[in-house]
Amino acid sequence: MAERRRKGWREGAHVVANMMIVALFLFPLAWMFLGAFKAQGDLLSPTPVWFFTPTLEHWQFIFENWNVERHMVNSVIVSVLTTLLTLALGLPAAYGLARFPIAGKDAITFEILSLKMIPPIAAVVPLFVLTRQVGLYNTLTVLVLLNTAFQLPFAILVLKSFVEEIPSEIDEAARVDGCGSFGVLWRAILPLSVPGLICCAVFVFIFSWNEFMIANTLVGGDLRPLPPIVGLALTHRGILWGPALALGVVVLLPVLALTFALSRYMARGLTFGAVKG
Repeated sequence: MAERRRKGWREGAHVVANMMIVALFLFPLAWMFLGAFKAQGDLLSPTPVWFFTPTLEHWQFIFENWNVERHMVNSVIVSVLTTLLTLALGLPAAYGLARFPIAGKDAITFEILSLKMIPPIAAVVPLFVLTRQVGLYNTLTVLVLLNTAFQLPFAILVLKSFVEEIPSEIDEAARVDGCGSFGVLWRAILPLSVPGLICCAVFVFIFSWNEFMIANTLVGGDLRPLPPIVGLALTHRGILWGPALALGVVVLLPVLALTFALSRYMARGLTFGAVKG
C-alpha cells in the first residue's frame, strides 16, 4: 500500500511538473492573444489587466492600414513554393547519399551540414548585391530561391535518415521488376517516405513562413511577406503594441492550424526511425 501511494505521488508530481512546463511555454502565446483584444489603455497599464472588455480596434487597424491580406498571400506563395521545391530537390539528394557508394560521402554530408550553420545575416549584403545584378531584387522569386537554399541542407539531412531506415531489399525488388534508379525512387522510396516528407515539409514551411531577415532586406512594398510587416509598429510616436500583437496572432494562426492538422503524420514521421526492425 505504501509503495502504491508513493507511486501515485510520483505520477502526480510528474503530471504537475509537465503542466507547469506547458504553461510556461504557452503563457507568452496566451498573453499575445489576449493583448490583441485589449484597448490601448489596458495594454499600457503599469499593472497587468486580466479582466477587460474585448475590442477589435487593433484588428481593424492592421487590415485597413497594413494591407495584411496581400502580405499573407505573399507568405503563402513563398512558403508553399519553397516547401515543394525543397522536397523536390531534397529527396533525390537524400536518396543518393543514403543508397549510392559516393566517394567522400561523409565529407559531403558535413559540408551540407555546415551550410546550415551560416547565419542569414552574414549573407545579406552579398545577396543584396547579387540579386540587384541579376534582376531578382524585390521579387517573390528571390525569396523562394533563397529560402530553398537555406532550408535544403536541413531537408537533405532529415530525409536521408528516413531513406536509410527503408530496407535496401525494397530497392533490389524494384530493380528486379525493371526499375532504374529514378524508378526505384519514384515507385518504392517515395511512397514509403511520405511520413518523413510530411514531417520535413511542416518544418520547412514553418521556417520559410517565419523568415524575417532576407525578406526584410531583399523585398519591399506590397511584395513583402507577413513577418517584416511588424516593423510598421515602430513609429516616431512609439511602439503600436496592439497592432503588433494582432499581427503576431495573424502570423501564428496558420502555422498552428497546419501543425495541428498534420500532427498525426508528424508523430509518425518523428518516430519513423526510432525502432529498427
